[in-house]
Amino acid sequence: MSEAIDNISLQQLQKVTYQLTSPFQLHFIEQSIFCHELIRVVPGKRLVFVGEFANKSVIIKLFVHPSRAKKHWLRECAGTKLLSDNNILTPEAIAQGISDEGIYFLIFPYIKGQSLSEFWMQHNKAEREQKLRELMPVLEQHHRSGLAHQDLHYGNFLLDEHGRVYTLDGEEVRNSSAPLKKSGRLKNLALFLAQSFDLSKSSSFSLLNDYLRLTSINTKKHEAEKFWQWIKQAHQVRIEQYLKKILRECTDVIYEKQQHRYTLCRREYHNQAIQQLLEYPEHFFQDESSVFLKKGNTCTVKSVLVDNENYVIKRYNPKGIAYELMHKGQISRARKSWINAHLLRFMGILTPEPIALIEQQPALGKRCSYFICKYTPGQSSWDFFCDQEKTQQDKQQAADALLATLNQLGEYNITHGDLKGSNFLIHNNKIWVLDLDAMTQHKKYWSYRANWSRDKQRFLKNWDKKPCYKPWKLYFNDALANENSK
Repeated sequence: MSEAIDNISLQQLQKVTYQLTSPFQLHFIEQSIFCHELIRVVPGKRLVFVGEFANKSVIIKLFVHPSRAKKHWLRECAGTKLLSDNNILTPEAIAQGISDEGIYFLIFPYIKGQSLSEFWMQHNKAEREQKLRELMPVLEQHHRSGLAHQDLHYGNFLLDEHGRVYTLDGEEVRNSSAPLKKSGRLKNLALFLAQSFDLSKSSSFSLLNDYLRLTSINTKKHEAEKFWQWIKQAHQVRIEQYLKKILRECTDVIYEKQQHRYTLCRREYHNQAIQQLLEYPEHFFQDESSVFLKKGNTCTVKSVLVDNENYVIKRYNPKGIAYELMHKGQISRARKSWINAHLLRFMGILTPEPIALIEQQPALGKRCSYFICKYTPGQSSWDFFCDQEKTQQDKQQAADALLATLNQLGEYNITHGDLKGSNFLIHNNKIWVLDLDAMTQHKKYWSYRANWSRDKQRFLKNWDKKPCYKPWKLYFNDALANENSK
């Protein structure tokens, strides 16, 4: 480990973004606080480190906002105390105060374990749901104590090695009369369950019933339906916040804007080779080793090799000056693809992972944009359902997954715009949705229904081409004819 910097200032910490090249130390009452590894950052507001204090491994929170650092620090101190005073398991502060450098801080013990969000990434749907059941007593204890956590993302729950659950981020804990009233309980529980798009309506009701059994509360049918609507509303708020986030510099995305050029790139994939691709996309596009996947007037799609990784570049071809003038001010189709790819993945719907967006917009002339994603192997749904090597069970599983994907899109008023069979990739009997530049989330239900009607017609038309599609044409037709009105 490199030697810790000993003279860092508040102003320097306020400028930290998403990387810190060297560890540093702060001082407090003749003791040193060593900040080794940056694990979370809200630029200009808050930094969280793994570090060392009094010869112990610790978590260090630094509050660095120019004018509101003390306010945020006081809230964190008060919220942590509220949790502790109500016997809710939370890391208790080892030290707190203002360092000799003028930086407000809190130091917590380092607890071995994993966050609920890390657990989520490593386990299947049934295991995730079971873990949520195990957390219902924790939420009920919050509410019985008159507490409502306002930021219930799964990173704020720590599962230690002994199976205990710690509640984190005291700054977001709000206190009211104990216990919380029924509506306050149900809204907060809905916010917690809305952190995932995995849960079906029936699963959400099952978890609600588990929660209610811990209380003396009863709900009527209309209240249960209201609970589901609260979950969907919270989902929509999360979607809108996330889609704004991925269009700017953030933890996940690197943003760069030059005079006539705009790029976004997933931080985890950014390296020297990818930077070359961002700066000279046409060089990679024209390389002899690149492979055509699609040639068209609107766009051209190629598979390219970058740093021994396969990527797909979709170039939206320049149009005429008249077209550019008519569509001036509209976002590019590449940006639509970038937004919609993030939307689907945020909702848990499979689509090739978005890597970068490039927009070239000269003051005078034709604009050109590129959408870059990871290459995903598989068969188009057209090929899959006629593949004689696939078993009936494989095809049935894929057909059900395809319908489930369409249903999930429908739950959120999303239409694809071009449901031809080549826009569904099937790999390991799972469905990957492609070609997202016409996908739309409709604000009005009537608009969704009108567009879904066209989507459905196009989808069913897929299965008219060959005799091997006939049983699936009937299956899909019956399933979609019996869809419930929302």
